[in-house]
Amino acid sequence: MKKLLLGVCLLLSASLALAQMPEETRREAAQAILQGNDTQAVQLLRPWAERGDAWAQYSLGVMYYRGRGVAQNDAQAREWLEKAAAQGNANAQFSLGLMYKNGRGVAQNYAQAREWLEKAAAQGLAEAQFNLGVMHKNGQGVAQGYAQAREWWEKAAAQGDAQAQYNLGVMYHDGYGVAQDYAQAREWWEKAAAQGHAEAQHNLGVMYHDGHGVAQDYAKAQDWFEKAAAQGFVEAQTNLGVMYYRGRGVARDYAKAREWWEKAAAQGNAGAQSNLGVMYEYGQGVAQNDAKAREWFEKAAAQTKNAENAEAVRKARQALEKMR
Repeated sequence: MKKLLLGVCLLLSASLALAQMPEETRREAAQAILQGNDTQAVQLLRPWAERGDAWAQYSLGVMYYRGRGVAQNDAQAREWLEKAAAQGNANAQFSLGLMYKNGRGVAQNYAQAREWLEKAAAQGLAEAQFNLGVMHKNGQGVAQGYAQAREWWEKAAAQGDAQAQYNLGVMYHDGYGVAQDYAQAREWWEKAAAQGHAEAQHNLGVMYHDGHGVAQDYAKAQDWFEKAAAQGFVEAQTNLGVMYYRGRGVARDYAKAREWWEKAAAQGNAGAQSNLGVMYEYGQGVAQNDAKAREWFEKAAAQTKNAENAEAVRKARQALEKMR
């Protein structure tokens, strides 16, 4: 249910820092980037990058990194990002940090990654603060430490970084480096959920469904599950199916249960696939059909067991044995 989000991405910023590039040209280049007019953007950026404009250097570096308007070239990307970073461009410092952290275009080097990320984080860049938290949580180039991870995530979360808010919620919910505190977990997940973070929305649904740290409230659980499910979050789709199948806080409705489970099953959720098998086996909201039941059980049973789907896979395999 709960995973610390460790995703990262290079930023293609269209922010307008003061530099030698004329403001009108800067706006034109930023607009070309946003509209996907990559060749025009590169033509506008290159002469000013060569003249030393930090924002142009950073933006041209990202264009090389992504292969937009130029042939993809990590070495060129790093060269331009280093020029911008040396002038204090926080996004360039952050992007270099990611290159060293992920070993893209350079040998992986956590010490160099941390150095660049700390420079960007010192300028208040939330994405750099978040990634420093990840490094401390994982012990990448630093001693593993939840306290330091929490410190960096709190800085990022205070600026509205939804992933940092989500991760803080996980820490408090599971007691990673802090005393377990469902109220704090809910508070952080609510902040992330308000920004559309699907897993935070789902986890709030679970809290209300199970009554963890809150009064049990199926209506609120359904509301949060629906928000996450609308974004395609598979576990929320599966849980909505369960609510309709069992009539928890809603009128029992096999058709709606099947509808949600089909969405989840299409994404490979073993629980939803197994549940659809049960519906067809017993004719619940559908015409009884052993062939379709077997088909769904086989999809679930074919999955490799892991901590999240082991029970569903086991039940599907048992059902197939019984049908033989």
